[in-house]
Amino acid sequence: MDREEFFRLKKVQGKKKRDAEKRAEDRSKANAEHVEHGGELHKDEGIGGGAEGGKDMLDEGKDEDVIF
Repeated sequence: MDREEFFRLKKVQGKKKRDAEKRAEDRSKANAEHVEHGGELHKDEGIGGGAEGGKDMLDEGKDEDVIF
């Protein structure tokens, strides 16, 4: 029984690895096509980054240091 479980788990791991490689390949192709068609690729594009392109939210509106 343990041997069967081991082989089943190895098959599942192999499939997950193949699927992850396929997704990474598809993403890189999509990014290459986007840039190829004149689009500028931003860091956060696809997550709502758009023109902001990964702007650091912590740098917005810096306040002066307060000394007590």
